[in-house]
Amino acid sequence: MKNFKFVMLAFGMLAITSCEKRDEELSNASSEPQKRYALGARLVDQATYNNYAKVDISELTLKLKGKSESEVAKALPSSYVIPNTPAIGDQGGEGSCVAWATAYAATSALEYNFKGVTAKRSPEYVFNQIQLGNCQGAYVSAGLNLIKNQGVSSWSEMPYTDGGCSTQPNASQKNAASTHKLTSWATVNKTNISNVKTLLSMNLPIVIAVTVDDSFYDLDSSGSAIWTSHYGQNYGGHAITVIGYDDAKQAFKVQNSWGNGWGDNGYFWIKYSFFSQSSNGAINESYVAYVQ
Repeated sequence: MKNFKFVMLAFGMLAITSCEKRDEELSNASSEPQKRYALGARLVDQATYNNYAKVDISELTLKLKGKSESEVAKALPSSYVIPNTPAIGDQGGEGSCVAWATAYAATSALEYNFKGVTAKRSPEYVFNQIQLGNCQGAYVSAGLNLIKNQGVSSWSEMPYTDGGCSTQPNASQKNAASTHKLTSWATVNKTNISNVKTLLSMNLPIVIAVTVDDSFYDLDSSGSAIWTSHYGQNYGGHAITVIGYDDAKQAFKVQNSWGNGWGDNGYFWIKYSFFSQSSNGAINESYVAYVQ
């Protein structure tokens, strides 16, 4: 009888410990990464996207390299990262990713590499003018068009804050922005990996819009931070900037706007095969812009 009581007491203690551990697991599960990061890219319908101008790779290779598209493609290095990209930033609680991708990441790199302008560009200047309400969304094309038509001021001229998006640029800021415009922009064929690599090798960042689900958020804890497939719940659209590639990884390097504590020091990778996948692939929209 004493042995029976001892066994029952041990079983009860084990059950209590198990319940406490399960409660702790449930508590941890309630703070998933998707609760911590803002998104913000609104996706256009396919018909609208198809009507945008498409990039002419041959024209660009002749203009920037003085060579044909095939000549440049044959001479591509096995890996490349666009130099002089700005440091990883953090969009905070606003859905301002479009401005971070188009103005901060892409235009800053273009200005530095093609014009020698070292001052990083302001996502605040762009987002506050194109946001669709409640500081939580914008179209990539709207960001590109604003920078093409109006330009974008430097960060120091209009610093970013995620404390509100109602402040509009004043006359001085608009005047400063006017000499920092995109010449034009176009869509990029995601299925042609060689062409994507060619653009990157010519220091042309590629702004992409993707659908974020659990597979994307899990990159923060996966170790390799290489995105290979979709799974889980859909949380919305996100705009980010492709800045390089690595054939050894068979992946493109992407700059995010969630701080350097996320992913691979703020960056992550997209597998070539997933990038180019036409159905349920990584890319919803892809754009390249240029300056003179």
